[in-house]
Amino acid sequence: MYLKEIKASGFKSFADNINISLNDEITCIVGPNGSGKSNIVDAIRWVLGEQSIKSLRGDSQMSDVIFSGSKTRNPLNVSYVSLTFDNEDHYLPTDYETVTIKRRLYRTGENEYFLNGTKCRLKDITELFLDTGVGKSSFNIISQGEISRILSTSPLERRTVIEEAAGIIKYKTRREEALRKLDRTMDNITRLNDIIGELESRVEPLREQSIKATEYLEIKKKLSEIEISLLVHEITLINSNYQVKKKEIESLNKDIIELNTIVNSSEIDELKLKNFNLEKRISELNNNLIELTRIEEELNSKRQMFKERSKYQADDIKVHDNINLLKEKKLSLESNIKLFNKDKEIINNNLNNSKTKLQELTNELSDLKLKKDNNQREYNLKNKEYLENINKINVIKNDLENNEAYSNNVKRIMNNPRLTGILDVFGNILNIDDKYTKALEVNLFSSKNFIITDNEESASEAVNFLKNNNLGRATFFPLSVIKPKGVDYEVLNKLEKDNSFLGILSDFVTYDDKYRNIVLNQLGNILVVTDLESGNRLSKEIDNRYRFVTLDGDIVNVGGSITGGSLRETVSAITLKNELQSLESKNKTLESILGELSSTISKAEKDLITLEEDIYKERSNNVKLTQELSTIDDNLSTITKDLDNTNNELDNLVSITTNSISREENKLDKEYFDKHNEKEILVKELESLKEENNNLKQEILNKEADYKLYSNNLRTKEKELKDREIEVSKMDYKLDNDLNILSTDYEITYEKASQEYTLDMKEEEARRLVNRYKNSIKGIIIEQGVTSIGDFAFKEFALVTDVVVPSSVK
Repeated sequence: MYLKEIKASGFKSFADNINISLNDEITCIVGPNGSGKSNIVDAIRWVLGEQSIKSLRGDSQMSDVIFSGSKTRNPLNVSYVSLTFDNEDHYLPTDYETVTIKRRLYRTGENEYFLNGTKCRLKDITELFLDTGVGKSSFNIISQGEISRILSTSPLERRTVIEEAAGIIKYKTRREEALRKLDRTMDNITRLNDIIGELESRVEPLREQSIKATEYLEIKKKLSEIEISLLVHEITLINSNYQVKKKEIESLNKDIIELNTIVNSSEIDELKLKNFNLEKRISELNNNLIELTRIEEELNSKRQMFKERSKYQADDIKVHDNINLLKEKKLSLESNIKLFNKDKEIINNNLNNSKTKLQELTNELSDLKLKKDNNQREYNLKNKEYLENINKINVIKNDLENNEAYSNNVKRIMNNPRLTGILDVFGNILNIDDKYTKALEVNLFSSKNFIITDNEESASEAVNFLKNNNLGRATFFPLSVIKPKGVDYEVLNKLEKDNSFLGILSDFVTYDDKYRNIVLNQLGNILVVTDLESGNRLSKEIDNRYRFVTLDGDIVNVGGSITGGSLRETVSAITLKNELQSLESKNKTLESILGELSSTISKAEKDLITLEEDIYKERSNNVKLTQELSTIDDNLSTITKDLDNTNNELDNLVSITTNSISREENKLDKEYFDKHNEKEILVKELESLKEENNNLKQEILNKEADYKLYSNNLRTKEKELKDREIEVSKMDYKLDNDLNILSTDYEITYEKASQEYTLDMKEEEARRLVNRYKNSIKGIIIEQGVTSIGDFAFKEFALVTDVVVPSSVK
């Protein structure tokens, strides 16, 4: 072994990289003072592990060996030195023929050591060069003034140099290290004895506490299972009631909106205002009638007095009397014509209003009939679909009950009452969402027809039955034998980071917990992904260790082979059950729709009857008014003819008499009959207004009765709505509380809990068990002298079962 090469950079005065190659021809390095000869020796000692800065002729810290700069050069932040040895003779205890050691120092104080380019410890380098004469303080490396120091040093120090030269320092070092280890071991043994002595007095109490802790953990596990089952049962019931109450709230809100549109007091207010104006008008007309009656009486009195005086002034009293009678008749006929015309005007107005109302009612009737017919057609279509679904549901249920989806040999076994221990067909115990049906179907393939039995004996009995009757073959799943399969946690943790990974197929199916091992055996290691590309990519990432299946039914098998293509429509128990669930769900929706349509049609029928009655009344009123109008026209025709005759007769009499009748008499007669006509018209108008007012009052009474009825219904609905909202609010709180208990206390979701836990006893019995277990736990706590479950360190006691007890204590 010899030193072949020295490399340095940034060490002391070596600012640049230096490379000194040493061969057989080089015996020494010479140069003037200050040229760096001693720095080469310091570099060799430094790389061999020298830790004393004073030995390296530094000031205060190791970073002093890094080049500190000059007038023309900046200081450096790192320095390194490497030594390369030729080891062809394997003088150094290593297999390498060339050994390079290197030390690097940063100005921050960090040291790094390398052996053949690999980071190592200083101890590794020191052990490598032990007893080789190469070392930071070996006799082969002597600095300036070191010879006189060695000669004048103590015998013990000289002995160290001689021992190193003799090659025994390595063994002495190992001996000292072995002695130090022995001392540490003895200290540890003493400490262990102290600990054992301390534990000896605690083992028996801890063993008792361990028994109590184990008992606690067993009770706690049973309590947790029952409490989770109770919570799942309670959440399911509450959620079911919650959905019913929500539908009731929606229906009540709808009814309240309809009632609010009906219950509107503004219409009644308008009618009352109209009634008030009518009564005001009637009062005014009554006052006018009183005044007209007074004036009529005064005019009639004056007229009668004037006629008495006129009798004695007339030339022919008889003719005069006839003229007066004819004039009165004429005025009376004219008055009657005016009255009939007024009646005709009123009847015409009423008739027009009646025709308008009749047309509106007829249009409303047509619209309502059209709406009812549309609803009836929709009801018939929905009812037909509902009945068809009922028929399909019955057929599917019959097929499932009679195992029609399975082969003949499977059906023969399932329907044979003499075979014992036959539980079910594998495909029949599984329920899954439609989204994952294809993925499940392609993975089950033939195993969906496998028969589940209690044990191997039941399976053997069924196999013998098939053999004896020459019925073919079948595969069986004995519950007592089948073991579950799963996916490694590391693989699952890696896959869950990818969005295209959906989960394990067994997590998407629901089943009775007693079949858990069989389901996990068949589906527990099948991974579901969104598409085939993602399946290929993820399969490669986990070295094709597990099967992947896509939602479309394509498969990436273990090892990387791919199965895919279009799927044939097949009938299986899984598809039948999914179809059954889909049909039942559709029928629930159809039941709700049919109920609403039936209610709408029933209401429309009642409204139609009411409208038809109103139309009949209005038509009768129309006919009555038309007849009254015809009668008035006949009367007017008769009176008009009578008036014409009276006028002719009056003209003849007037022409043969003298002008004995004064103009004043004619004036009085005219005024009297005008007022009389005005009074009669006013009476007619009053009668019409009073009749309208009576009808209006009756309408107000009817509206107020309807308003009161609808208001009562509205208040009832609002109260029911408030009660339902309070119930829903309580359910919300209870659901949130139960879900929070599942999540916080048991760290499980409702979906997972509903799959894994089933309440297989009555709720009252389960609650009694919960109370009993809680009392047992409370008794353990009190016995251990703590105040609450939270204060009792059961986990600590449970660990006692894992403590290694010394044989002397046992």
